Amino acid sequence: MMNWLKIIATLIMLSFFSNANAQGYCDSAGASEAVNGVITFTGDESSIGECSFAPDEYTIKIYKMALCTTAPTRPTPTSTYDVNSCVDVINSSDGQDVNLAAGSEMTLSDVSRPANGTYSYGYILMANTFSIKAKKQFTNTMHTWRDGVSGNYCWTKDAMDYSSEAEDWDEDGTTLVECGGAGGTAGTYTEILDNFDTDQYTVDATPVTGGTLSADLITNANGQVVGAVQTADRLFGVQTFTTPVVVTSDSSLFTVSFGVNQASSLWMTSSGVPENEYQVYAIGSGPFATFMDVE
Repeated sequence: MMNWLKIIATLIMLSFFSNANAQGYCDSAGASEAVNGVITFTGDESSIGECSFAPDEYTIKIYKMALCTTAPTRPTPTSTYDVNSCVDVINSSDGQDVNLAAGSEMTLSDVSRPANGTYSYGYILMANTFSIKAKKQFTNTMHTWRDGVSGNYCWTKDAMDYSSEAEDWDEDGTTLVECGGAGGTAGTYTEILDNFDTDQYTVDATPVTGGTLSADLITNANGQVVGAVQTADRLFGVQTFTTPVVVTSDSSLFTVSFGVNQASSLWMTSSGVPENEYQVYAIGSGPFATFMDVE
């Protein structure tokens, strides 16, 4: 029943409108997003809170997506995950590339209809790569790291790198992003997410629109949490839904929406002179959430 599942890549409460700011995507200490999508930073970068925004394109590869009656058991460094309470919605051995451009819609293959029931949880198994294409405007003058071009816009460049290499970008300059004027053209930056922070390969349940989301970096070979950078090849995520998904005999369409208004963020420092001179070295991935609805 291939057409039973419809994937909608949509902005859940569009980040170009002020009501998105109320959810904290880019409305925190020292950061705000106006109704026209322009971001303003205030003060030193180290004191600025979270600020995530919608990219123009955001491509991921999905291997599995499932609904669960009880919470899946997350993997550890010595044991794999347990998803016995889950039923597959997507099971694709080769993976399916999904471009989550805002407002796009597509139908995926390798889809199964889950049994009737109430599902309070879901999980997704996906590649740990995120291809981001973004161009963002700021009221501040932004600077390409290491004496690069400055302007009120920053955009991704065609590049690929591990997330763990962030400290090297500080030393060597950046080939991942460029800042300048309105005429800049965005390329596609593919981030290989191999750690969440130094020696951190798991993220516990974090509030997102529609519930909470946890994430673990694993290998497909053993399904266990990795212990070193540049070793993961899968991301295992578990979402607890605020509103359970209910499948009945009358259900004919299963819609999955991805909230991508948190899907990218600016990686920068303000080590220049003056202190609020923002030096940008990447536009990296941010969190996204899934929203599931049955009709």
